[in-house]
Amino acid sequence: MNLPQVVADQLFELKKYQADGIIVNFPIQGEDIMIELQNDTGRIKFIADINNANEFVRKATFQVRYQKIFILRRLDLNGNHKNPPDQVPDVMFKGFENYVFNREDHIHFYFEGYGEKWALPLSSFPEIGITLQDDLYEKVQKFFKYCNVEELKIRKVLEL
Repeated sequence: MNLPQVVADQLFELKKYQADGIIVNFPIQGEDIMIELQNDTGRIKFIADINNANEFVRKATFQVRYQKIFILRRLDLNGNHKNPPDQVPDVMFKGFENYVFNREDHIHFYFEGYGEKWALPLSSFPEIGITLQDDLYEKVQKFFKYCNVEELKIRKVLEL
């Protein structure tokens, strides 16, 4: 199933708001949460996922999905991945063909015909503003701000 690239780009650029406005606790290690998002009219639905995945290896995944199956952006922290060897879908991936991420922070992008198979090292994508000094909670806040999510209500319960 494909989502036309122009539609995916428009959906990513839309301002997104938490559907219920309820404050949720940031997940502790080994837990995950899904937060329903919507555009300003409530007609277009999204999901924000926060997965504080592994208790033993500091891995985490944050993503914004449309229609549950289209991952518009995903941030993998301390994750493993390999980019396709194909011709790049966008010039920003030039030089990252067949690139292997080994416990490296990286961001995935939706591209028509590829889904979210292409990623860049987070260090090569300063637009998000994440720094080495940021804790997990700050990284979540910066990632979702980059994804145009307004006022995500997540409470930091424990020091991460």
